[in-house]
Amino acid sequence: MKAAVFRGARKIEITDVPKPKPEQNEVLIRVKYCGICGSDVGSYKTGTYQEGLIIGHEFCGEICELGPGVTGWKMDERVTANGVKPCGHCYYCQHSRPSLCDNLQLTGVSFDGAFAEFVKVPSDVIYRIPDSISDQEVTLVDPLSNCIHAVRCSSLQIADRVLIIGAGPIGLLAMQCAKQAGASEVYVSEVSNVRRDMAHKLGATETYDPTKDNLYVKMDKATGGRGPDIVFECAGTPHTLRESATLVRKGGQVFVISICEEPVEADFMTLVLNELSIKGSYCGYDEYPYAIDFIAKKRVDVKSLISDVVSLDQLVEKGFEVLAKPRTEAVKIIAKVS
Repeated sequence: MKAAVFRGARKIEITDVPKPKPEQNEVLIRVKYCGICGSDVGSYKTGTYQEGLIIGHEFCGEICELGPGVTGWKMDERVTANGVKPCGHCYYCQHSRPSLCDNLQLTGVSFDGAFAEFVKVPSDVIYRIPDSISDQEVTLVDPLSNCIHAVRCSSLQIADRVLIIGAGPIGLLAMQCAKQAGASEVYVSEVSNVRRDMAHKLGATETYDPTKDNLYVKMDKATGGRGPDIVFECAGTPHTLRESATLVRKGGQVFVISICEEPVEADFMTLVLNELSIKGSYCGYDEYPYAIDFIAKKRVDVKSLISDVVSLDQLVEKGFEVLAKPRTEAVKIIAKVS
């Protein structure tokens, strides 16, 4: 079968590999579409994935083979799979914190993923897809689950005012989730014109270009001098992480959803004097069925985020390389696999 195999920093090979065989309690899925995740792009640039790994975890497909012991599923069912596989036995699993599992396994990270014609996954992490969700929309279930998880873990209260920094897929989904959770105003800071326009289209109260707008002045005016109740940091740069603590109101919360691999200087003076709360979240798990439901009931618009659909052969040139640009105008790029 054809698959995208990670070979190191800036090296992904589209090549033929053996078709996997499902083992005990596993299913084999014929992959239809798979999305490029921000963490995939980060690892593509830095080379942090294991060489020889088939990448990809945001996918839609159909069951084409059942392994021994699998019950409750049948051939040709349209499914996706939770990218997170907690062990269920460690301290964190036993205390309802599966995303912190000591033995966490991730599709396309811990074992071969879905930028391939076929992928095998444990049968206990797959979900049926309603007819009301298109195959392409399914690729946004995983990032949406992460954003639902983040909002649930945050201190967001009804009528709070929120600032989203960074309007990539995570920022745009977090913005919509915050509105669903009752935020009265959601402001978005983003350097890309295309992404700002997308944020406005999806319901942002106001959008700002941080390269031109003084964000402190804009937020001061918008919130009557108090500042936003919560800042969701979705850009993942040292600068945006630093400034988040100076933008949020006294006693407010900075919630970090992004991943920044560079060192960040922390302003602990502001943290202490303003009695701020800083919190982060890694990934959703229990939120997967909620994400499917949100999309099925059109509570969140994910289709608008898809900038381009490329073939598996074009994955590097028209996918990863485009998203790896410092100020890309693309939002979400997915690959048609079969």
